[in-house]
Amino acid sequence: MSRSKLTRNIVLIVFLCFVLSTFVSLWSLHVMASKNMQALSKTLAARIYDSIIGQLSEPVIVSRTMANDIFLIDLLETEESRNPLETGKTMQTYLSNLCEGLKYEAAFVVSSATRRYYTSQGLGKQINPEQDSRDRWYTEFLEQNEEFRLDVDRDEFGADAWTVFVDTRIKNNEGKLLGICGVGVRMTGAQRLFHELERDFNVRICLTDPDGLVMVSTDESAIETERLQNVSISRDEDYLFQSTGNHAYVVTKYIDQLDWYLAVHTDGRNESGQFLNVILLNIGLCLIVMVILVIAIRIILDRTKALTHASFRDQTTQLLNRRAFEEDKEKLADHPLDEDFAYVTADLNGLKWANDHLGHTAGDELIRGAADCLRDVFGAYGQVYRIGGDEFAAILKLSPQALEASMKELEAKTAAWQGDKVKELSISCGCVTSREFPSENLQELIRISDERMYAAKDEYYRRTGKDRRT
Repeated sequence: MSRSKLTRNIVLIVFLCFVLSTFVSLWSLHVMASKNMQALSKTLAARIYDSIIGQLSEPVIVSRTMANDIFLIDLLETEESRNPLETGKTMQTYLSNLCEGLKYEAAFVVSSATRRYYTSQGLGKQINPEQDSRDRWYTEFLEQNEEFRLDVDRDEFGADAWTVFVDTRIKNNEGKLLGICGVGVRMTGAQRLFHELERDFNVRICLTDPDGLVMVSTDESAIETERLQNVSISRDEDYLFQSTGNHAYVVTKYIDQLDWYLAVHTDGRNESGQFLNVILLNIGLCLIVMVILVIAIRIILDRTKALTHASFRDQTTQLLNRRAFEEDKEKLADHPLDEDFAYVTADLNGLKWANDHLGHTAGDELIRGAADCLRDVFGAYGQVYRIGGDEFAAILKLSPQALEASMKELEAKTAAWQGDKVKELSISCGCVTSREFPSENLQELIRISDERMYAAKDEYYRRTGKDRRT
């Protein structure tokens, strides 16, 4: 079977398995998405929504009202001409009255001109986002180019306490940024409600920003690190009920006052008994798919390995072929040569005569004989290649002394060789080492080895008196 046909068959098998598992999953989700679950999820979402609106809508309004307070705007516009101590006291009185009157944990103002950070306790410090990581919220908010935002802090006023800071830009009538103001409010009621509902109804509740990033959750590790997955959020929907796969559902609701989204997740475990058979069926199908995939992948790997091996081997000699030689040369050209690098060029003598007078079977016997001798001598020290009809090469790791000994061993083996159709084997060789020419590159060493081989071939024909053309 051809490789392309095998691949098509495997793809078809995987596709059929996928269609079957998808059908079963859709059927399971259809059964589990009952009206009772939808009603329960929406009821929980509505209860949480009302609690959040009750606790956060007022701080948002207060913070935005501060940003438009003429008194505060005038104070910031004239801040640099005022006495810093008097300005600090004025700000402290303004912010402390706000906290005491509305029972807020914090109220603050940051001047964009002086970077002074005013709180209900007085002039706190001069913020420096470049040096203090705790002040980076300031530049992050400015970069968002939003009029206001909500930022959750989990330990500002006690361990595991949810505190929401409402940050708002302060601008004058010309639109110039004067600073940032805001308030901090502990979400005690919402925090308690989240824990109670998650415990009683086996759900997960979170608030996310418009990009789906989790901002409020009982799972602290998820805050500002996780996002809603496979969930559509829309400002146009009231309560949007949807499936997220694996028998799980989520209800989302846009909170206009916060520009956040409420998400209530349920994994359907309360219905697990009713759908046990469906789950077992899915597990069975998954196992079947896995077995099919393992078998298919094994076939692909085995077939690919065989094809790869064949594509780099000369079929007559089972030596590496010209393709493998060129790839190995390219790899070596990218790196400095080892000090024991050696290269051998070999050319079979008399192949044309054997083909013309004894037949191509005899010629193949001669080629295999040369390959066997080269492999026996050099195979333990590197790679041997057949790069042409009667041309061979070897890329080795040998010292000059060891290479000289190997060349003598090759002469002895060729002299002792005898075939069925051809009685004589002769190979002209040229060799070179990197120690002889340490400054030359691979291509130059190959050229030198080729020249030495041609010189050896000329000497062979001169010594034997044979006609080189035949």
